[in-house]
Amino acid sequence: MINKFKNKIKSLREARFPGKSIRSLSKELEPYFGEHYYAYISKFESGVLPPIDSIKKIKNAYNLSENEYDDLVQAYLIEKFEDHVADVQRTGSSIELQPEPLLFRKVNKKKK
Repeated sequence: MINKFKNKIKSLREARFPGKSIRSLSKELEPYFGEHYYAYISKFESGVLPPIDSIKKIKNAYNLSENEYDDLVQAYLIEKFEDHVADVQRTGSSIELQPEPLLFRKVNKKKK
């Protein structure tokens, strides 16, 4: 079933880089994900949901069209919601649709 995020991301990689393994894509993916890009991509393809900013990196690294990007984001959001519903059912708590709080670090201003 192609609707799962991990299947979608794997099919996009295979379509963009046919016949290449994740580790052989260092020139293409390292600028976007850093030195250990293969660890990130393999985790995403094994079912770990990445942070939303990683999906933007995937869009740029894979050079996705707007339709492909929309499909990827939709698959991500569906799976994220299904995971949340499963957690709620397992724990018996209520569904709260509140955004997660953002944490900012304090930046020291330079003294003049």
